[in-house]
Amino acid sequence: MRIPPRGRAKFPLALFALAVLSSCTASSPPEIPRSTAPPEYGGRFVFPLRTEPATLNFVTASDQPSDLVARLVGDSLVDRDVDLNVVPRLAASWEFADGGRTLTFHLRPGVRFHDGHPLTSADVKYTYERVIDKTSHALARLDGFLPVERVETPDERTVRVVYRFPYAPALSGWEMPILPRHLYEGEDFLTSRYNRAPIGSGPFRFISWEPGRRILLAANLDYWAGRPYLDTLDLEIIPSQETTLQALLAGEVDYAALTPVQWEAHSKDPSFLRRFATVQYLSLFFYYIAWRTDGSNPFFREGYVRTVLRGFGQVPDSIFHPAILPPDPELRPLGYDPQAAAALLDRAGWRLDPGSGLRRKDGTAFRFTLLIYGGAEEHVQYSQVAQESLRRLGVEMSIQRLDWPGLWARLQKGNFEAALSGAVPGVDPDDMLYGMLHSSQVHGGRNYAGFHDPQIDAWLQDGRRTVDPVARTVLYRSIARRLDDLQPYTYLFFPATRAALSRRIADIRPSPRGIIVQYPGVTRLRLSRPEGG
Repeated sequence: MRIPPRGRAKFPLALFALAVLSSCTASSPPEIPRSTAPPEYGGRFVFPLRTEPATLNFVTASDQPSDLVARLVGDSLVDRDVDLNVVPRLAASWEFADGGRTLTFHLRPGVRFHDGHPLTSADVKYTYERVIDKTSHALARLDGFLPVERVETPDERTVRVVYRFPYAPALSGWEMPILPRHLYEGEDFLTSRYNRAPIGSGPFRFISWEPGRRILLAANLDYWAGRPYLDTLDLEIIPSQETTLQALLAGEVDYAALTPVQWEAHSKDPSFLRRFATVQYLSLFFYYIAWRTDGSNPFFREGYVRTVLRGFGQVPDSIFHPAILPPDPELRPLGYDPQAAAALLDRAGWRLDPGSGLRRKDGTAFRFTLLIYGGAEEHVQYSQVAQESLRRLGVEMSIQRLDWPGLWARLQKGNFEAALSGAVPGVDPDDMLYGMLHSSQVHGGRNYAGFHDPQIDAWLQDGRRTVDPVARTVLYRSIARRLDDLQPYTYLFFPATRAALSRRIADIRPSPRGIIVQYPGVTRLRLSRPEGG
């Protein structure tokens, strides 16, 4: 157990850290084929989705499948490349003025939605208005627009955004796909038919959605950056990783994320490697436990990366992915030490009752319920490992499995003791921290733990207003160190994705976001020619 060295932490409840020791080391370079042949167009790429999208509305999309489809069918003003650098999309250029308070975008000429209607600055302003409209429930998009004072449209190709103060992560907010105003403004926004059959201006057009089976997209032949090489992109909904692997082996899908057991069974098999390339990367995604009380709760990570993931992940020193903020030399991942954890429980008054095997304090047994998403195998496995670890310490943890809508509703209402979930952190440090930690986000935001801390509130505000990158790093490291004391959330680990890809696919490179989401990503993916073809 690592006892905070700076006299930092005070734990009115027991503190127990059953943490992981192993971590994911630098991965091998991806083996995805590179084609030297002249570009050829055509073909179909079949990509599996673990869960079905909740909606295809670009603004209200909050789950990963919904966001994936939105980024393929829609187009944003700016985006991130494979190295997470900002790159232009709908905005050909932009500039800041007024000390950083004003951001002006210049849109590309001739961009059209898939129905042929021109995309203009009015569509950008309409999209912004839908995000800030409370009736839209666009929580995943809202944080980045809270500092906006107004959006102006001097002409059809100019968008001027005026912020209340110089806003450091301003560009990140505009990685959001733009809605077609002419289609949505005549319909109820939340029930519009375009929420299930979207029309955007992106590289792929929506064709169909067969619930429970697939979403089919086709190349936008009129895309401003040139049509994708592929003709069609088939997103197959396959919840089970075992079923996905069998579909890959049968040639029914072109990609499969592998479980640790599957990777160990196949990644060194010559016959498997003749048919499939392997790829691995540290995902821009983290698992966490939200504790719904005063921020001084028990927390645990008992050997999960080591035992269940078999090293397929990285235990962070903080919430920050190493691709976003370099590791802090003053912070280290929590170490696994159940004896020290038991001593802390004893010190806090939670004594082991030999009769029941449970720890008690003032006659109350130490037991609580952890909510999890029951549709994810890794969530179930993690909770079971943690449950057994806590049982050995004398703590009883019940597991309640919920479907995603049920878990999401409980998180939003704060109706839980502890909840295991995951999140995709934004590339800018503010993108995730403000929504999860600022006290203004307790009601109606993503601060599910109900966390209040005036010092962190102040640092978060300063982080938004500080444009100097060195000064911002100092601020966010200060936040990470204070979170290390208070633990309103336990940031568990970043999972490492290890996957297999059909060798007929060429010219795609993974990023922490995956193999599709980064730009240009799948738009440049193509089918490789057979040898001698």
